[in-house]
Amino acid sequence: MTESITKKDRISLVAGGMLIMLTQLSISANCFSIFIIPVCESLGFARGMYSWSQSFISMGGVVGSLMSGMIFSRYGIVKTMRVAGICSTALYLVQSFASSIPQFYLISLGIGFFNCLCTSMPLSLLIGERFTEKRNTVIGIVMMGSGFGTSLFNKMASSFILSGGWRPAMRKLGLIMACVSLLSYFVLVREVGGSGGVASAPSAGDKKKKEEGGEPFFNGRRTAIVCICSLISIGAGTFMSTITPHLQDIGFSQSFAASVYSASMLTMAFGKIMHGAIIDKWGVRVSNSVMILTAILGIVGSLTFTTVYHSVLICIGMLFISSLAVVGAPALAEALGGQKNKKQFVGKINAFISLGYMIAPFIYGSVYDRVGSYVPMYYVAIALLLISLAGVLILLPKKSEYHE
Repeated sequence: MTESITKKDRISLVAGGMLIMLTQLSISANCFSIFIIPVCESLGFARGMYSWSQSFISMGGVVGSLMSGMIFSRYGIVKTMRVAGICSTALYLVQSFASSIPQFYLISLGIGFFNCLCTSMPLSLLIGERFTEKRNTVIGIVMMGSGFGTSLFNKMASSFILSGGWRPAMRKLGLIMACVSLLSYFVLVREVGGSGGVASAPSAGDKKKKEEGGEPFFNGRRTAIVCICSLISIGAGTFMSTITPHLQDIGFSQSFAASVYSASMLTMAFGKIMHGAIIDKWGVRVSNSVMILTAILGIVGSLTFTTVYHSVLICIGMLFISSLAVVGAPALAEALGGQKNKKQFVGKINAFISLGYMIAPFIYGSVYDRVGSYVPMYYVAIALLLISLAGVLILLPKKSEYHE
């Protein structure tokens, strides 16, 4: 299959992937926090109750991750992405008509499920198939689209909300998402080699290896490693999802809070490329350690925020924070199982990362409703990240120990 992949195919995949991340993921998931206060004030929801919608997005991602291997193998990655992209876009537009908590939860669950099948995970698999060198850097380049998109559309959403309310804002963003991302699915992300990214069937030797329990990922470290991934995503999710409402709570305007968040999204965009380059050079142990340490700095910035200069710490904290799922998971799957076994493991790793992001809003939303502040959860997040750092240093392999 590799011989039939041209340079044009690779460029088209990178361009399409960036546009998908720029619009599909950024609008449908990463702009969630900007709507928390307007939706709750408009419909009279408790902030914690509505924040759980974000947990349902992650819950949908868990289900999608666990089912992804079977779905991709049966229908092909590209075909699945196209159908899932249509469904996710339609659900986002439908969300603008929702008026009750159960409706938001159900729609969020569907968005999370379909996003899992049409954004970062399938794109990382396609890149892994079509690039042989510096693939983690290429993944970072593609995934940086979500950082640029979140920065752009958070600012745009804030303007739309202030001028016309949150419902028209969602509809405008949904139409932008439909025009750009769907064009990318059907024009730029193409099937090549006649497979469309269908996972190849395992050989008899692979099946025997699996039956004997000899897969590298199952050598006594799987449970501990995926639990560490969940802890990181709880801490990261708490920080990333509460920046905007926290700054408003401590006296800054919605416009200022959106500007800080947008600036942090720009650093996060470049952070994805840096994260991929770090993985290619030093491996997943170093990259995850750097991500955890910078996230802690960002939380400290939120805790001590008094002037605009603290925005620098928040931007540093956001540098790698979203890379765990979109760049880190594929690299971790490859480090533990090798490129040949990557498809079997990336869905499982993504599922546990999504599980952490799912749990985080339940926790910080409940804490906020009880004490009226996110500050206690920031201290919990720092503790979880420190525990995760110890786990990363103990459990993850050095680059020289990667399974081939």
